[in-house]
Amino acid sequence: MTYTEFQPILRSRKFPPIILFHGDEDFLIEECVDAIIDHVVDPAARGFNLDVIYGSKADPKDVVAHASSFPMMGEKRVVLVKEFEKLVTVEASREIVSAYIDKPLDSTILLLVSLDPDLRRKPFTDLKKKATVVECRPLYDNQVPTWIAQRIKGAGKEANAEACRLLQAYVGNSLRALQNEIDKLFVFIGEKKVLTHEDVAAVVGASKGFTVFELQNAIGRKDTREAVRIVERMVESGQAPQMMIVMLTRFFLQLWKLSDPKLRRKPEGEIASEIGIPPYFLKQQLQFQANFTVEQVENALKALLEADRMLKSTSPDPHVLMDLLVIALINGSFEHLRVPA
Repeated sequence: MTYTEFQPILRSRKFPPIILFHGDEDFLIEECVDAIIDHVVDPAARGFNLDVIYGSKADPKDVVAHASSFPMMGEKRVVLVKEFEKLVTVEASREIVSAYIDKPLDSTILLLVSLDPDLRRKPFTDLKKKATVVECRPLYDNQVPTWIAQRIKGAGKEANAEACRLLQAYVGNSLRALQNEIDKLFVFIGEKKVLTHEDVAAVVGASKGFTVFELQNAIGRKDTREAVRIVERMVESGQAPQMMIVMLTRFFLQLWKLSDPKLRRKPEGEIASEIGIPPYFLKQQLQFQANFTVEQVENALKALLEADRMLKSTSPDPHVLMDLLVIALINGSFEHLRVPA
């Protein structure tokens, strides 16, 4: 099952005797493991009922011995085996573990963590048949803002979509790094309940150097020199080009909407709401829109789409690609986006 499918089991607190966690997103694995331990083992009894073992250093007989021991001062004990794949590198070890998998002790919850399992071989084939197997995959780009919003909501606060997208733009898709920045943001906003994109720019953007807002403003002014300087610094500081593209696409979609005469006849508050910006940014956005023809905006959107495709399929030099993209956006010419082989 997936991490999401495992959540009802986690909430029920009715855990099967053996659970294998595997996958590339170790942050999600750690959260599941920590939640199970917190639910099952009383902190006062962890010295008796919790064993943490590393497969690279353990003997499989000792692991089985721990798992076969009854709990003290509690109903359950937890045995956590990290680097499980390193415990079962030889046939004899695999047979010892498979024997326990066949007849586990009901009062023990055996948690196995393997970041690189061979699911085609014993004892993993036995685990797939007789245990609960949970795969924790990295989130897709479009899932990360929702994850951020849920984490913030779970802590009793709220964040709008723009704040979540901007945080992803600065940090990328590492859930551990995102959680670290969320923790910093909570300290920054204090008792305030709503986290805004201004908060993200102030806290995370300051540590990253230039922000995507400064980049889009330089592009909006058609200041090529400044825009290239900013994007170079952003790439050098490790900010993800994909997320820059997401935010710049949103910016040019706003300019495209502002070119609609019907929208321009509405009250300023409605215009700002329609394009998804705070009202005090509307005047600046209108000035930027006046610097581009509709054709140039449409060409910019095409260039952004092509840059996104290139990042996903051809692995170009991000410095070169983003420099050329900035020039294409400012000139409103799709033809400027040509990355040399």
